[in-house]
Amino acid sequence: MNSEIPPAVPGIDEPALLAQQRGFARLRFRAPLEQAFQHYLHGKMASRVGLVALSSIAFMLLFMWLDYLYLPPEVARYTLSIRSLALLLVCLAIWYSNRPGRVLPRRAFDVATLAYCCSGLMVVMVITVARLAEVPIRVTHDGLYLVLLSGFFLLALPMRHAVLGSWLIVLSYLAAEQLTGSSPSVVISDGIFLSNFALMGSLGAYIYEYMQRRGYLNEQLLEAARRRAERESQSKTHFLATASHDLRQPLHAMLLFIQHLQDQVLNDEARRTVERLTDSTQLLQAMLNSLLDISRLSVGMVRPQTRSFNLRPWLERLVASLESYARRRGIRLEIDCAAHVAVQSDPMLLERLLRNYLNNALIHAEASLVRIEVTRMDERLRIAVVDNGCGLADADQERIFEEFTQLRNPARTLDKGVGLGLSICRQILHLLTYPSGLWSRLGEGARFWFEVPVGAWQSEPAEPQMAPMPGLRGQVALIENDRVSREAMQALLSSWGCIVWAFASADDAIEGLREVAVDVLLSDFRLEGELNGLELIRHLRERELYGGPAALVTADTSEELAEAARLADIQLLYKPVLPPRLRRTVQGMLAQAPAHS
Repeated sequence: MNSEIPPAVPGIDEPALLAQQRGFARLRFRAPLEQAFQHYLHGKMASRVGLVALSSIAFMLLFMWLDYLYLPPEVARYTLSIRSLALLLVCLAIWYSNRPGRVLPRRAFDVATLAYCCSGLMVVMVITVARLAEVPIRVTHDGLYLVLLSGFFLLALPMRHAVLGSWLIVLSYLAAEQLTGSSPSVVISDGIFLSNFALMGSLGAYIYEYMQRRGYLNEQLLEAARRRAERESQSKTHFLATASHDLRQPLHAMLLFIQHLQDQVLNDEARRTVERLTDSTQLLQAMLNSLLDISRLSVGMVRPQTRSFNLRPWLERLVASLESYARRRGIRLEIDCAAHVAVQSDPMLLERLLRNYLNNALIHAEASLVRIEVTRMDERLRIAVVDNGCGLADADQERIFEEFTQLRNPARTLDKGVGLGLSICRQILHLLTYPSGLWSRLGEGARFWFEVPVGAWQSEPAEPQMAPMPGLRGQVALIENDRVSREAMQALLSSWGCIVWAFASADDAIEGLREVAVDVLLSDFRLEGELNGLELIRHLRERELYGGPAALVTADTSEELAEAARLADIQLLYKPVLPPRLRRTVQGMLAQAPAHS
Protein backbone atom coordinates (compact mmCIF):
# COMPACT_ATOMS: atom_id res chain seq x y z
CA MET A 1 0.00 0.00 0.00
CA ASN A 2 2.93 2.35 0.61
CA SER A 3 3.74 2.40 -3.10
CA GLU A 4 0.27 3.88 -3.79
CA ILE A 5 0.90 6.88 -1.59
CA PRO A 6 2.27 9.91 -3.48
CA PRO A 7 5.15 11.92 -2.06
CA ALA A 8 4.26 14.39 0.67
CA VAL A 9 5.76 17.41 -1.10
CA PRO A 10 5.37 17.44 -4.91
CA GLY A 11 7.99 19.02 -7.14
CA ILE A 12 6.06 22.19 -7.91
CA ASP A 13 7.98 25.36 -8.68
CA GLU A 14 7.23 28.77 -7.22
CA PRO A 15 5.30 30.20 -10.22
CA ALA A 16 2.99 27.17 -10.23
CA LEU A 17 2.27 27.71 -6.53
CA LEU A 18 1.62 31.42 -7.05
CA ALA A 19 -0.81 30.57 -9.83
CA GLN A 20 -2.95 28.60 -7.36
CA GLN A 21 -3.44 31.46 -4.92
CA ARG A 22 -6.67 32.51 -6.64
CA GLY A 23 -7.96 29.05 -7.47
CA PHE A 24 -8.92 27.35 -4.23
CA ALA A 25 -12.16 29.15 -3.36
CA ARG A 26 -13.83 25.85 -4.34
CA LEU A 27 -11.51 24.13 -1.87
CA ARG A 28 -9.64 22.29 -4.58
CA PHE A 29 -6.03 22.63 -5.69
CA ARG A 30 -4.69 21.36 -8.95
CA ALA A 31 -3.04 17.98 -8.94
CA PRO A 32 -0.51 17.06 -7.63
CA LEU A 33 -0.73 19.83 -5.02
CA GLU A 34 -4.17 18.56 -4.02
CA GLN A 35 -2.75 15.11 -3.29
CA ALA A 36 -0.04 16.63 -1.13
CA PHE A 37 -2.62 18.72 0.72
CA GLN A 38 -4.73 15.62 1.41
CA HIS A 39 -1.68 14.05 3.04
CA TYR A 40 -1.21 17.28 4.98
CA LEU A 41 -4.84 17.14 6.21
CA HIS A 42 -4.38 13.50 7.11
CA GLY A 43 -1.39 14.43 9.23
CA LYS A 44 -3.41 17.17 10.92
CA MET A 45 -6.18 14.69 11.69
CA ALA A 46 -3.69 12.19 13.09
CA SER A 47 -2.12 14.88 15.27
CA ARG A 48 -5.48 15.21 17.12
CA VAL A 49 -5.99 11.49 17.62
CA GLY A 50 -5.29 11.68 21.35
CA LEU A 51 -7.80 14.46 21.98
CA VAL A 52 -10.42 12.91 19.70
CA ALA A 53 -10.10 9.45 21.22
CA LEU A 54 -10.15 10.73 24.80
CA SER A 55 -13.15 13.04 24.32
CA SER A 56 -15.19 10.57 22.23
CA ILE A 57 -14.68 7.61 24.56
CA ALA A 58 -15.19 9.74 27.68
CA PHE A 59 -18.49 11.23 26.45
CA MET A 60 -19.81 7.85 25.30
CA LEU A 61 -18.99 6.24 28.64
CA LEU A 62 -20.64 9.19 30.42
CA PHE A 63 -23.87 8.79 28.44
CA MET A 64 -23.81 5.03 28.99
CA TRP A 65 -23.55 5.66 32.72
CA LEU A 66 -26.47 8.15 32.58
CA ASP A 67 -28.55 5.61 30.63
CA TYR A 68 -27.83 3.00 33.25
CA LEU A 69 -28.79 5.35 36.10
CA TYR A 70 -31.90 7.07 34.78
CA LEU A 71 -33.50 4.95 32.06
CA PRO A 72 -35.79 2.01 32.76
CA PRO A 73 -33.92 -1.33 32.53
CA GLU A 74 -35.85 -2.50 29.46
CA VAL A 75 -34.90 0.74 27.63
CA ALA A 76 -31.37 0.88 28.99
CA ARG A 77 -30.63 -2.56 27.53
CA TYR A 78 -31.27 -1.22 24.03
CA THR A 79 -29.50 2.11 24.51
CA LEU A 80 -26.47 0.54 26.16
CA SER A 81 -26.19 -1.97 23.34
CA ILE A 82 -26.42 0.77 20.74
CA ARG A 83 -23.90 2.96 22.55
CA SER A 84 -21.49 0.01 23.03
CA LEU A 85 -21.64 -0.74 19.32
CA ALA A 86 -20.98 2.93 18.56
CA LEU A 87 -18.04 2.96 20.99
CA LEU A 88 -16.50 -0.09 19.33
CA LEU A 89 -17.01 1.43 15.88
CA VAL A 90 -15.40 4.71 16.95
CA CYS A 91 -12.37 2.93 18.44
CA LEU A 92 -11.84 0.89 15.26
CA ALA A 93 -12.25 3.95 13.05
CA ILE A 94 -9.79 5.96 15.14
CA TRP A 95 -7.22 3.17 14.97
CA TYR A 96 -7.58 2.64 11.22
CA SER A 97 -7.83 6.19 9.92
CA ASN A 98 -5.09 7.85 11.99
CA ARG A 99 -2.11 6.09 10.39
CA PRO A 100 -0.47 8.51 7.92
CA GLY A 101 1.85 6.77 5.50
CA ARG A 102 0.07 3.44 5.88
CA VAL A 103 -3.46 4.41 4.86
CA LEU A 104 -4.37 6.61 1.94
CA PRO A 105 -5.93 9.92 3.03
CA ARG A 106 -9.07 9.31 0.96
CA ARG A 107 -9.70 5.98 2.70
CA ALA A 108 -8.91 7.44 6.10
CA PHE A 109 -11.40 10.29 5.60
CA ASP A 110 -14.08 7.91 4.32
CA VAL A 111 -13.70 5.60 7.33
CA ALA A 112 -13.67 8.51 9.79
CA THR A 113 -16.77 10.01 8.15
CA LEU A 114 -18.54 6.65 8.20
CA ALA A 115 -17.81 6.27 11.92
CA TYR A 116 -18.99 9.83 12.52
CA CYS A 117 -22.28 9.20 10.68
CA CYS A 118 -22.87 5.91 12.46
CA SER A 119 -22.24 7.53 15.83
CA GLY A 120 -24.67 10.31 15.02
CA LEU A 121 -27.30 7.87 13.75
CA MET A 122 -26.96 5.78 16.89
CA VAL A 123 -27.55 8.89 18.97
CA VAL A 124 -30.65 9.50 16.86
CA MET A 125 -31.77 5.93 17.55
CA VAL A 126 -31.19 6.34 21.29
CA ILE A 127 -33.28 9.52 21.37
CA THR A 128 -36.04 7.89 19.32
CA VAL A 129 -36.15 4.74 21.47
CA ALA A 130 -36.21 6.81 24.66
CA ARG A 131 -39.17 8.83 23.35
CA LEU A 132 -41.14 5.77 22.20
CA ALA A 133 -40.72 4.12 25.61
CA GLU A 134 -42.13 7.22 27.38
CA VAL A 135 -39.36 7.35 29.99
CA PRO A 136 -39.88 9.60 33.02
CA ILE A 137 -36.92 11.77 32.00
CA ARG A 138 -37.44 13.79 28.84
CA VAL A 139 -34.74 12.97 26.26
CA THR A 140 -34.14 15.90 23.88
CA HIS A 141 -32.05 16.37 20.77
CA ASP A 142 -29.50 18.60 22.59
CA GLY A 143 -26.91 15.82 22.48
CA LEU A 144 -26.89 16.10 18.69
CA TYR A 145 -25.35 19.57 18.94
CA LEU A 146 -22.30 18.05 20.61
CA VAL A 147 -22.05 15.38 17.92
CA LEU A 148 -22.33 17.95 15.11
CA LEU A 149 -19.81 20.25 16.75
CA SER A 150 -17.22 17.47 16.94
CA GLY A 151 -17.91 16.52 13.31
CA PHE A 152 -17.48 20.05 12.01
CA PHE A 153 -14.33 20.98 13.94
CA LEU A 154 -12.89 18.41 16.35
CA LEU A 155 -12.38 15.50 13.96
CA ALA A 156 -10.44 17.65 11.43
CA LEU A 157 -12.32 16.10 8.52
CA PRO A 158 -12.27 17.80 5.11
CA MET A 159 -15.16 20.25 4.77
CA ARG A 160 -17.10 18.14 2.25
CA HIS A 161 -16.94 15.04 4.47
CA ALA A 162 -17.93 16.98 7.59
CA VAL A 163 -20.85 18.76 5.88
CA LEU A 164 -22.15 15.62 4.20
CA GLY A 165 -22.04 13.58 7.40
CA SER A 166 -23.58 16.33 9.54
CA TRP A 167 -26.51 16.98 7.22
CA LEU A 168 -27.15 13.24 6.96
CA ILE A 169 -27.43 13.08 10.76
CA VAL A 170 -29.72 16.15 10.91
CA LEU A 171 -32.05 14.93 8.18
CA SER A 172 -32.14 11.44 9.70
CA TYR A 173 -33.18 12.87 13.06
CA LEU A 174 -35.95 15.00 11.51
CA ALA A 175 -37.17 11.98 9.53
CA ALA A 176 -37.21 9.88 12.73
CA GLU A 177 -39.25 12.56 14.50
CA GLN A 178 -41.73 12.59 11.63
CA LEU A 179 -42.00 8.78 11.64
CA THR A 180 -42.47 8.56 15.40
CA GLY A 181 -45.51 10.83 15.27
CA SER A 182 -44.09 14.08 16.62
CA SER A 183 -46.33 17.09 16.03
CA PRO A 184 -45.57 19.27 12.99
CA SER A 185 -44.74 22.21 15.23
CA VAL A 186 -42.10 20.17 17.08
CA VAL A 187 -40.59 18.87 13.84
CA ILE A 188 -40.49 22.37 12.36
CA SER A 189 -39.03 23.88 15.55
CA ASP A 190 -36.33 21.20 15.86
CA GLY A 191 -35.67 21.45 12.12
CA ILE A 192 -35.12 25.21 12.32
CA PHE A 193 -32.69 24.93 15.23
CA LEU A 194 -30.73 21.95 13.84
CA SER A 195 -30.67 23.32 10.27
CA ASN A 196 -29.38 26.71 11.42
CA PHE A 197 -26.76 25.01 13.55
CA ALA A 198 -25.74 22.81 10.58
CA LEU A 199 -25.60 25.86 8.30
CA MET A 200 -23.33 27.76 10.71
CA GLY A 201 -21.19 24.66 11.16
CA SER A 202 -20.93 24.21 7.38
CA LEU A 203 -19.84 27.82 6.96
CA GLY A 204 -17.33 27.44 9.80
CA ALA A 205 -15.98 24.22 8.29
CA TYR A 206 -15.57 25.95 4.92
CA ILE A 207 -13.73 28.91 6.46
CA TYR A 208 -11.58 26.54 8.54
CA GLU A 209 -10.48 24.47 5.54
CA TYR A 210 -10.01 27.60 3.43
CA MET A 211 -7.62 28.97 6.06
CA GLN A 212 -5.87 25.60 6.22
CA ARG A 213 -5.39 25.62 2.47
CA ARG A 214 -4.09 29.18 2.54
CA GLY A 215 -1.69 28.32 5.35
CA TYR A 216 -0.52 25.21 3.52
CA LEU A 217 0.02 27.15 0.29
CA ASN A 218 2.01 29.80 2.19
CA GLU A 219 4.16 27.06 3.73
CA GLN A 220 4.81 25.63 0.27
CA LEU A 221 5.66 29.08 -1.06
CA LEU A 222 8.09 29.62 1.81
CA GLU A 223 9.66 26.24 1.16
CA ALA A 224 9.92 26.99 -2.57
CA ALA A 225 11.48 30.36 -1.77
CA ARG A 226 13.94 28.66 0.59
CA ARG A 227 14.90 26.13 -2.09
CA ARG A 228 15.30 28.93 -4.62
CA ALA A 229 17.49 30.88 -2.20
CA GLU A 230 19.63 27.78 -1.62
CA ARG A 231 19.99 27.27 -5.37
CA GLU A 232 20.93 30.91 -5.86
CA SER A 233 23.39 30.71 -2.98
CA GLN A 234 24.98 27.60 -4.46
CA SER A 235 25.08 29.26 -7.86
CA LYS A 236 26.66 32.35 -6.35
CA THR A 237 29.17 30.21 -4.47
CA HIS A 238 30.08 28.42 -7.70
CA PHE A 239 30.35 31.74 -9.52
CA LEU A 240 32.62 33.16 -6.83
CA ALA A 241 34.86 30.12 -6.86
CA THR A 242 35.12 30.28 -10.65
CA ALA A 243 35.55 34.06 -10.74
CA SER A 244 38.14 33.94 -7.97
CA HIS A 245 40.23 31.47 -9.94
CA ASP A 246 39.70 32.80 -13.47
CA LEU A 247 40.21 36.47 -12.58
CA ARG A 248 43.28 35.89 -10.47
CA GLN A 249 45.05 33.90 -13.22
CA PRO A 250 45.59 36.74 -15.75
CA LEU A 251 46.24 39.25 -12.96
CA HIS A 252 48.93 36.94 -11.57
CA ALA A 253 50.60 36.68 -14.99
CA MET A 254 50.30 40.46 -15.47
CA LEU A 255 52.16 41.21 -12.24
CA LEU A 256 54.95 38.79 -13.11
CA PHE A 257 55.37 40.16 -16.63
CA ILE A 258 55.44 43.72 -15.26
CA GLN A 259 58.16 42.78 -12.78
CA HIS A 260 60.15 41.07 -15.53
CA LEU A 261 59.72 44.15 -17.72
CA GLN A 262 60.83 46.43 -14.89
CA ASP A 263 64.04 44.43 -14.50
CA GLN A 264 64.79 44.84 -18.22
CA VAL A 265 63.98 48.54 -18.65
CA LEU A 266 66.86 50.99 -18.19
CA ASN A 267 65.35 54.25 -19.45
CA ASP A 268 64.16 56.43 -16.55
CA GLU A 269 60.95 57.55 -18.24
CA ALA A 270 60.09 54.00 -19.21
CA ARG A 271 60.78 52.81 -15.65
CA ARG A 272 58.41 55.43 -14.26
CA THR A 273 55.75 54.23 -16.70
CA VAL A 274 56.29 50.64 -15.58
CA GLU A 275 56.06 51.73 -11.93
CA ARG A 276 52.72 53.44 -12.61
CA LEU A 277 51.59 50.29 -14.38
CA THR A 278 52.63 48.31 -11.30
CA ASP A 279 50.66 50.63 -9.01
CA SER A 280 47.55 50.31 -11.20
CA THR A 281 47.83 46.54 -11.28
CA GLN A 282 48.23 46.35 -7.52
CA LEU A 283 45.21 48.64 -7.13
CA LEU A 284 43.23 46.30 -9.40
CA GLN A 285 44.36 43.39 -7.25
CA ALA A 286 43.19 45.13 -4.05
CA MET A 287 39.80 45.93 -5.60
CA LEU A 288 39.37 42.35 -6.81
CA ASN A 289 40.28 40.98 -3.37
CA SER A 290 37.79 43.28 -1.68
CA LEU A 291 34.95 42.36 -4.04
CA LEU A 292 35.63 38.65 -3.70
CA ASP A 293 36.02 38.89 0.09
CA ILE A 294 32.69 40.68 0.60
CA SER A 295 30.95 38.17 -1.65
CA ARG A 296 32.51 35.12 0.01
CA LEU A 297 31.63 36.43 3.45
CA SER A 298 28.03 37.22 2.46
CA VAL A 299 27.30 33.65 1.26
CA GLY A 300 29.01 31.92 4.19
CA MET A 301 31.94 30.49 2.24
CA VAL A 302 34.45 31.48 4.93
CA ARG A 303 34.89 29.37 8.07
CA PRO A 304 37.30 30.48 10.81
CA GLN A 305 40.36 28.30 11.49
CA THR A 306 41.46 29.49 14.93
CA ARG A 307 44.78 28.82 16.61
CA SER A 308 46.96 30.45 19.23
CA PHE A 309 49.82 32.70 18.08
CA ASN A 310 52.02 35.41 19.57
CA LEU A 311 50.65 38.86 18.90
CA ARG A 312 53.62 41.29 19.09
CA PRO A 313 55.79 39.76 16.33
CA TRP A 314 52.68 39.19 14.21
CA LEU A 315 51.79 42.90 14.52
CA GLU A 316 55.35 43.92 13.70
CA ARG A 317 55.29 41.93 10.45
CA LEU A 318 51.91 43.46 9.54
CA VAL A 319 53.08 47.02 10.20
CA ALA A 320 56.31 46.41 8.30
CA SER A 321 54.30 45.56 5.18
CA LEU A 322 52.58 48.99 5.40
CA GLU A 323 55.58 51.03 6.54
CA SER A 324 56.72 52.24 3.11
CA TYR A 325 53.19 53.32 2.12
CA ALA A 326 52.73 55.21 5.40
CA ARG A 327 56.13 56.87 5.02
CA ARG A 328 55.26 58.16 1.54
CA ARG A 329 52.13 59.80 3.00
CA GLY A 330 54.03 61.27 5.96
CA ILE A 331 52.26 59.08 8.54
CA ARG A 332 53.99 57.50 11.54
CA LEU A 333 52.96 53.94 12.47
CA GLU A 334 53.34 52.79 16.08
CA ILE A 335 52.61 49.63 18.08
CA ASP A 336 51.70 49.70 21.78
CA CYS A 337 51.62 46.03 22.75
CA ALA A 338 53.24 43.98 25.51
CA ALA A 339 55.92 41.53 24.42
CA HIS A 340 54.50 38.30 25.82
CA VAL A 341 50.85 38.21 24.82
CA ALA A 342 49.06 35.83 22.45
CA VAL A 343 45.62 35.59 20.89
CA GLN A 344 43.35 32.69 19.90
CA SER A 345 42.05 33.58 16.47
CA ASP A 346 42.18 32.93 12.75
CA PRO A 347 45.43 34.61 11.61
CA MET A 348 44.26 35.26 8.04
CA LEU A 349 40.91 36.76 9.05
CA LEU A 350 42.49 38.77 11.84
CA GLU A 351 45.11 40.14 9.42
CA ARG A 352 42.39 41.09 6.92
CA LEU A 353 40.42 42.78 9.70
CA LEU A 354 43.35 44.77 11.11
CA ARG A 355 44.82 45.58 7.69
CA ASN A 356 41.48 47.07 6.58
CA TYR A 357 41.30 49.23 9.71
CA LEU A 358 44.87 50.41 9.13
CA ASN A 359 44.26 51.10 5.43
CA ASN A 360 41.17 53.12 6.37
CA ALA A 361 43.23 55.23 8.77
CA LEU A 362 46.12 55.68 6.32
CA ILE A 363 43.94 56.60 3.33
CA HIS A 364 40.90 58.42 4.72
CA ALA A 365 41.70 59.77 8.22
CA GLU A 366 44.10 62.58 7.12
CA ALA A 367 46.23 61.68 10.15
CA SER A 368 49.91 62.09 10.98
CA LEU A 369 49.96 59.24 13.52
CA VAL A 370 48.31 55.82 13.44
CA ARG A 371 48.83 53.57 16.44
CA ILE A 372 47.84 49.98 17.29
CA GLU A 373 47.02 49.72 21.00
CA VAL A 374 46.58 46.37 22.79
CA THR A 375 45.15 46.25 26.33
CA ARG A 376 44.10 43.35 28.52
CA MET A 377 40.36 43.01 29.27
CA ASP A 378 39.97 39.96 31.57
CA GLU A 379 40.08 36.93 29.24
CA ARG A 380 40.26 39.07 26.10
CA LEU A 381 42.67 41.47 24.46
CA ARG A 382 41.26 44.74 23.14
CA ILE A 383 43.01 45.70 19.90
CA ALA A 384 42.41 49.30 18.82
CA VAL A 385 43.51 51.22 15.73
CA VAL A 386 43.82 54.85 16.83
CA ASP A 387 44.53 57.90 14.62
CA ASN A 388 44.78 61.63 15.24
CA GLY A 389 43.01 62.57 12.03
CA CYS A 390 39.89 64.50 11.11
CA GLY A 391 37.45 62.26 12.98
CA LEU A 392 33.84 61.40 12.19
CA ALA A 393 30.51 63.05 12.87
CA ASP A 394 27.97 61.04 14.86
CA ALA A 395 25.73 60.67 11.80
CA ASP A 396 28.57 59.12 9.79
CA GLN A 397 29.79 56.57 12.33
CA GLU A 398 27.24 53.95 11.30
CA ARG A 399 27.17 54.85 7.62
CA ILE A 400 30.88 54.18 7.00
CA PHE A 401 30.29 50.43 7.53
CA GLU A 402 27.89 50.30 4.58
CA GLU A 403 29.15 48.81 1.31
CA PHE A 404 30.70 51.19 -1.27
CA THR A 405 30.55 54.15 1.15
CA GLN A 406 33.35 56.75 1.08
CA LEU A 407 32.75 59.99 2.96
CA ARG A 408 35.53 62.12 1.50
CA ASN A 409 35.77 60.76 -2.02
CA PRO A 410 32.85 62.26 -4.02
CA ALA A 411 34.71 61.78 -7.31
CA ARG A 412 35.23 58.06 -6.52
CA THR A 413 38.96 58.19 -7.32
CA LEU A 414 40.28 54.65 -7.43
CA ASP A 415 43.40 55.37 -5.36
CA LYS A 416 41.10 55.43 -2.31
CA GLY A 417 39.64 52.01 -2.95
CA VAL A 418 36.04 51.03 -3.59
CA GLY A 419 34.54 51.54 -0.13
CA LEU A 420 34.37 47.93 1.02
CA GLY A 421 37.09 47.80 3.67
CA LEU A 422 35.01 48.62 6.75
CA SER A 423 32.06 46.59 5.45
CA ILE A 424 34.39 43.58 5.26
CA CYS A 425 35.54 44.36 8.80
CA ARG A 426 31.95 44.25 10.08
CA GLN A 427 31.28 40.91 8.40
CA ILE A 428 34.50 39.42 9.76
CA LEU A 429 33.61 40.62 13.26
CA HIS A 430 30.16 38.99 12.96
CA LEU A 431 31.78 35.79 11.69
CA LEU A 432 34.28 35.68 14.55
CA THR A 433 31.70 36.99 17.10
CA TYR A 434 34.11 39.59 18.46
CA PRO A 435 32.81 42.55 20.49
CA SER A 436 33.71 45.78 18.72
CA GLY A 437 33.09 49.49 18.74
CA LEU A 438 34.02 52.92 17.43
CA TRP A 439 34.75 56.21 19.20
CA SER A 440 35.29 59.38 17.19
CA ARG A 441 34.72 63.11 17.20
CA LEU A 442 35.26 65.69 14.51
CA GLY A 443 38.82 66.99 14.70
CA GLU A 444 39.83 64.52 17.44
CA GLY A 445 40.62 61.38 15.47
CA ALA A 446 39.01 57.96 15.73
CA ARG A 447 39.42 54.71 17.64
CA PHE A 448 38.25 51.43 16.04
CA TRP A 449 38.46 48.54 18.52
CA PHE A 450 37.57 44.89 18.87
CA GLU A 451 38.23 42.20 21.46
CA VAL A 452 40.00 38.90 20.79
CA PRO A 453 40.24 35.85 23.11
CA VAL A 454 43.58 35.50 24.88
CA GLY A 455 45.80 32.66 23.64
CA ALA A 456 48.80 30.81 25.06
CA TRP A 457 52.10 32.59 24.48
CA GLN A 458 54.95 30.40 23.24
CA SER A 459 58.61 31.20 22.81
CA GLU A 460 59.64 31.53 19.18
CA PRO A 461 63.06 30.69 17.76
CA ALA A 462 64.92 33.58 16.25
CA GLU A 463 64.28 33.87 12.54
CA PRO A 464 67.41 33.36 10.44
CA GLN A 465 68.54 36.53 8.74
CA MET A 466 69.05 35.90 5.03
CA ALA A 467 71.65 38.10 3.45
CA PRO A 468 70.50 39.86 0.32
CA MET A 469 71.49 37.98 -2.80
CA PRO A 470 72.27 39.51 -6.16
CA GLY A 471 70.58 36.52 -7.77
CA LEU A 472 69.00 33.20 -6.90
CA ARG A 473 70.88 29.97 -7.49
CA GLY A 474 68.97 26.73 -7.82
CA GLN A 475 66.79 24.55 -9.97
CA VAL A 476 63.04 25.03 -9.80
CA ALA A 477 60.32 22.70 -11.04
CA LEU A 478 57.32 24.75 -12.18
CA ILE A 479 54.00 22.96 -12.88
CA GLU A 480 51.38 25.33 -14.32
CA ASN A 481 48.65 24.45 -16.81
CA ASP A 482 47.93 28.06 -17.81
CA ARG A 483 50.38 28.90 -20.58
CA VAL A 484 50.54 32.65 -19.94
CA SER A 485 51.12 32.24 -16.18
CA ARG A 486 53.69 29.50 -16.84
CA GLU A 487 55.66 31.66 -19.26
CA ALA A 488 55.51 34.68 -16.92
CA MET A 489 56.79 32.76 -13.90
CA GLN A 490 59.44 30.97 -15.94
CA ALA A 491 60.76 34.25 -17.36
CA LEU A 492 60.80 35.96 -13.95
CA LEU A 493 62.46 33.08 -12.12
CA SER A 494 65.04 32.76 -14.88
CA SER A 495 65.80 36.48 -14.66
CA TRP A 496 66.51 36.01 -10.95
CA GLY A 497 69.09 33.34 -11.74
CA CYS A 498 67.10 30.10 -11.34
CA ILE A 499 67.15 27.19 -13.74
CA VAL A 500 63.47 26.51 -14.39
CA TRP A 501 61.99 23.22 -15.56
CA ALA A 502 58.45 24.04 -16.64
CA PHE A 503 55.73 21.43 -17.05
CA ALA A 504 52.17 21.88 -18.29
CA SER A 505 50.58 18.91 -16.48
CA ALA A 506 51.05 16.53 -13.57
CA ASP A 507 51.90 13.66 -15.90
CA ASP A 508 54.63 15.71 -17.59
CA ALA A 509 56.06 16.63 -14.19
CA ILE A 510 56.15 13.00 -13.02
CA GLU A 511 57.99 11.93 -16.17
CA GLY A 512 60.33 14.91 -16.15
CA LEU A 513 61.34 14.63 -12.50
CA ARG A 514 62.49 11.07 -13.08
CA GLU A 515 65.35 12.56 -15.08
CA VAL A 516 65.99 15.89 -13.31
CA ALA A 517 66.84 16.71 -9.69
CA VAL A 518 65.44 20.05 -8.56
CA ASP A 519 65.77 22.10 -5.38
CA VAL A 520 62.32 23.72 -5.23
CA LEU A 521 58.90 22.74 -6.55
CA LEU A 522 56.18 25.28 -7.40
CA SER A 523 52.84 23.98 -8.61
CA ASP A 524 49.39 25.28 -9.41
CA PHE A 525 46.55 23.50 -7.60
CA ARG A 526 44.27 22.90 -10.57
CA LEU A 527 46.14 20.90 -13.19
CA GLU A 528 45.30 18.98 -16.31
CA GLY A 529 44.76 15.25 -15.73
CA GLU A 530 43.66 13.21 -12.74
CA LEU A 531 45.98 14.76 -10.12
CA ASN A 532 45.76 18.25 -8.69
CA GLY A 533 48.81 20.08 -7.36
CA LEU A 534 48.44 18.82 -3.80
CA GLU A 535 48.03 15.21 -4.93
CA LEU A 536 50.97 15.60 -7.31
CA ILE A 537 53.32 16.67 -4.51
CA ARG A 538 52.15 13.78 -2.34
CA HIS A 539 52.65 11.37 -5.25
CA LEU A 540 56.19 12.65 -5.89
CA ARG A 541 57.08 12.32 -2.22
CA GLU A 542 55.65 8.81 -1.95
CA ARG A 543 57.60 7.68 -5.09
CA GLU A 544 60.72 9.48 -3.79
CA LEU A 545 60.92 11.49 -6.98
CA TYR A 546 61.09 14.71 -4.97
CA GLY A 547 61.46 15.35 -1.25
CA GLY A 548 62.38 19.02 -0.99
CA PRO A 549 60.31 22.11 -0.10
CA ALA A 550 57.17 22.68 -2.16
CA ALA A 551 54.63 25.45 -2.58
CA LEU A 552 51.23 25.75 -4.23
CA VAL A 553 50.76 28.93 -6.26
CA THR A 554 47.01 28.95 -6.64
CA ALA A 555 43.92 31.10 -7.06
CA ASP A 556 41.89 28.72 -4.88
CA THR A 557 41.33 30.47 -1.53
CA SER A 558 39.18 27.80 0.15
CA GLU A 559 39.74 26.98 3.82
CA GLU A 560 39.82 23.25 3.01
CA LEU A 561 42.83 23.67 0.73
CA ALA A 562 44.64 25.84 3.29
CA GLU A 563 44.18 23.18 5.99
CA ALA A 564 45.23 20.34 3.66
CA ALA A 565 48.37 22.24 2.62
CA ARG A 566 49.26 22.94 6.23
CA LEU A 567 48.95 19.27 7.17
CA ALA A 568 51.09 18.28 4.16
CA ASP A 569 53.80 20.87 5.03
CA ILE A 570 53.27 22.75 1.77
CA GLN A 571 53.41 26.52 1.52
CA LEU A 572 50.56 28.45 -0.09
CA LEU A 573 50.94 31.46 -2.37
CA TYR A 574 47.68 32.97 -3.53
CA LYS A 575 47.40 34.38 -7.03
CA PRO A 576 48.00 37.09 -7.93
CA VAL A 577 51.25 36.83 -5.96
CA LEU A 578 53.44 39.91 -5.80
CA PRO A 579 56.93 39.33 -7.26
CA PRO A 580 58.75 40.35 -4.02
CA ARG A 581 56.68 37.79 -2.11
CA LEU A 582 57.44 35.13 -4.72
CA ARG A 583 61.16 35.94 -4.58
CA ARG A 584 61.28 35.80 -0.76
CA THR A 585 59.42 32.48 -0.78
CA VAL A 586 61.70 30.90 -3.39
CA GLN A 587 64.77 32.26 -1.62
CA GLY A 588 63.63 30.76 1.69
CA MET A 589 62.82 27.43 0.07
CA LEU A 590 66.24 27.32 -1.62
CA ALA A 591 67.84 27.87 1.79
CA GLN A 592 65.97 24.81 3.10
CA ALA A 593 66.59 22.61 0.05
CA PRO A 594 69.17 19.80 0.15
CA ALA A 595 72.16 20.33 -2.13
CA HIS A 596 71.88 18.78 -5.61
CA SER A 597 74.67 18.28 -8.10
